Amino acid sequence: MSTSNKTDSAAESTSSNVSKEITVEKDAGKDGTELMKLKESKFYELIDWLKKWGYETKDATKENKTEGIEFQAQISPQLPYSSGLSTPFFLEFQKDLDDGFIIRTTFELDKNIESQITGKELDLTYIELDSLILPKNISMIKSPPLINLYKVIFYDGLSKQFFLDAVTALISSMSIVTGKWNQKSHEKSQQVDSAS
Repeated sequence: MSTSNKTDSAAESTSSNVSKEITVEKDAGKDGTELMKLKESKFYELIDWLKKWGYETKDATKENKTEGIEFQAQISPQLPYSSGLSTPFFLEFQKDLDDGFIIRTTFELDKNIESQITGKELDLTYIELDSLILPKNISMIKSPPLINLYKVIFYDGLSKQFFLDAVTALISSMSIVTGKWNQKSHEKSQQVDSAS
């Protein structure tokens, strides 16, 4: 093969690779648009289910400032906790999760209680929370004073029953966390009263 033929073959190969890359990028853009439409459709379908089940639901997509979240809804549990609080949870579709979504909530723990519970007692409290929440298939991230509860759900073949069960498990886990911290608060106030 002559030098000129090698150069021509290399140029054709490079040209072919460039055109393949351009085609792949166009296809990726097309798939990205279709994926975004699929996520949006599923997002509004899930919001509709929640509303039909009586949950106060607000589309918070436009107000969301967190990078990577494409769609977000804020949902209020149907009943407040015994303390009268009602911590919302969120339904989120994220850019890096193509075939699923997340339901999650974040608690900011009472700093007064947390400062009274130290070391081993705090670790034991978290272990107890884990043992109560993990069987519900809810994950927990502890970064005091915050506790994040979440569940990743894949929407391929998602049934209403599975989604309702996941929402119920998250709300139940939220109640467990609130109840455990209220219990610790009560225990600490009794210890203070006993010491007086």
